[in-house]
Amino acid sequence: MIKIGLVGEDPSDTTSIINLLNKKYKSKAKFKVLLKTKDGNQLDIPRLNEALGIEFKDNKCNFVIYIRDLDSYPTDKKAIKKRYEWFNKMDSHANGKGLFLLNIWELEALILADIDGFNKHYRVNYKFKGNPIYQKEPKEALQRQARLVKKEFKPRHCPAIFAKLNLDTVRKNCGYFNEFIAQLDSRI
Repeated sequence: MIKIGLVGEDPSDTTSIINLLNKKYKSKAKFKVLLKTKDGNQLDIPRLNEALGIEFKDNKCNFVIYIRDLDSYPTDKKAIKKRYEWFNKMDSHANGKGLFLLNIWELEALILADIDGFNKHYRVNYKFKGNPIYQKEPKEALQRQARLVKKEFKPRHCPAIFAKLNLDTVRKNCGYFNEFIAQLDSRI
């Protein structure tokens, strides 16, 4: 069994991705969250690179999955370049074999790729039509739908929702996630 580290912007992001990936890889890989106490823009602090290297070695990880939000459209080359520069700097401290899951806009776009998981969790009937990659502010779109049934959607709810998502449906409806899984398959 291989050990894969995860670095993300928020503990609920890394737990959400683990919940989704375990549907396919639970018997093949063990996932370990690295840099647990850092989130959001704290990941941009240069000295974290060395801390990541230490945690990577201490946890005997084979490689790291880095999870970041683009917070922009997939055509925003400047934002994409900035995120990939961050990824390359971080990964150089963790054997340089990492995978990058760059969520277009936000992690919540993956929920839109399989809206049934959200609908089950909140007991709503949200009919998302369109490509989740182009949904600006997917978190806010989900919050509006939850409010219709007088419930509140918060990012900390994502791990429970991701546990209800169908991995194959998310792959089918979200191109960047499908590419990420293809890369992960080649490593496991």
